[in-house]
Amino acid sequence: MKKLVINFFVLGGGFFLNGHDTLASETKVNYDLNNHQLLETFTLEEQGEKVTITILDNSLFSRMPDKTYTVSKSKNNAWTISYKVNVKKNKITAAHSGQFTEIQGSFSNTSVKRHSDSLAIGKGSWKYRSATNVVQAKTTVSNNQLVIQ
Repeated sequence: MKKLVINFFVLGGGFFLNGHDTLASETKVNYDLNNHQLLETFTLEEQGEKVTITILDNSLFSRMPDKTYTVSKSKNNAWTISYKVNVKKNKITAAHSGQFTEIQGSFSNTSVKRHSDSLAIGKGSWKYRSATNVVQAKTTVSNNQLVIQ
């Protein structure tokens, strides 16, 4: 019986999680709004360093026409930017609930804004040692796809 339960979780768990390694030349990920998992994770290379992008469908089982997605972008052992975007009829209706977490260094001047019906950006100034860099997670929606950079 234990073997059956383990097999269910191992084989059946694929509905909820999906991971992708993109090519090093890719700087963005596409997330299909009509055909996706509950949680999808993408690893890509940005300026020579690994960056992980995670998209969580907060309303996968909701019948409401507007959906909420949590978009996260993180640099390994450095920082994470996370925020929520509401999408209705292929348009971004809101960007909110920004979280900026630093493992090293510190964040300042953080913001999450919906700039248009198709663009939302979470960004902040990340200071580590003597260097300050503006880091951002940019989300666009087009043709029923979320594109995260």
